[in-house]
Amino acid sequence: MKKALIIVIALVLLISSVSCTEESPFAPGTSGVVVQAYLFAGETIDDIKITGTLPLGSEDTVTPSIDDAEVYLIKKEERYDLVPVSGDSGYYHYSGSDLEVEEGDSFGINISYNGGILTANTIVPPPPRNVEISDTILYISEDFFGWGPTDTNNIEITWDDVPSAMFYVIVKNLETDPEPIFTGGFFGSDSISFRNFTSVPTNSNTYQMRRMNFTHYGKHLIKIYRINQEYADLYTSRMQDTRDLNEPLSNIENGLGVFSAFNSSDSIYFYVKKEE
Repeated sequence: MKKALIIVIALVLLISSVSCTEESPFAPGTSGVVVQAYLFAGETIDDIKITGTLPLGSEDTVTPSIDDAEVYLIKKEERYDLVPVSGDSGYYHYSGSDLEVEEGDSFGINISYNGGILTANTIVPPPPRNVEISDTILYISEDFFGWGPTDTNNIEITWDDVPSAMFYVIVKNLETDPEPIFTGGFFGSDSISFRNFTSVPTNSNTYQMRRMNFTHYGKHLIKIYRINQEYADLYTSRMQDTRDLNEPLSNIENGLGVFSAFNSSDSIYFYVKKEE
């Protein structure tokens, strides 16, 4: 599944459905339903997650999954039913092969649960175009640690500038057993999470990858994703002051969360090699 590539936004959705406002934004029976639904152009539909919320003051850290909702997508007035992924994960997917996600497609989502109905809409954005990389090799010395004025060695990724558009960058180490740049401790971890990283959303058309970004040598993959405003809004709202009890921005009618679409560039490859 592509959920591992999504920037973590779940923390803003753990709040209770109770807010500072007197009126609840939820229809009867849907209070506390959270939707994290993402469509990726050219890829299978398997990143639709539905959960409950946690009440304010709860000591729990994992939201309860909802695995018995009726969920379907709408494209060009055609209905496409989703089914739960096996297990109690809260994820739903489309098991057919007759539904494609393409640039410019308009999608709706409909979720029926506990007597209420949640809806949302999104449009698949264009992909980033004319992506270029300044170099295909980044050399890092074994004794390099940290960053600062001497850290001038970097690789720059650029793509067409689109006013007001938002993007993020993912970088993945493709080696099955990569050699760590630093051994031992935090930076020497062999966890896959330390080998890969995702940038924060940006409206820039350039991204600098510096030596400090990497923990392992080897072949790396880069993809640039264009994101929609509804996802950017939710990401931004995660930064609100914890003393404010305003609900995070959401495009889910009668619920919380986000239904959004992404489109990526072609993959670009480069190597992190040991500097002799």
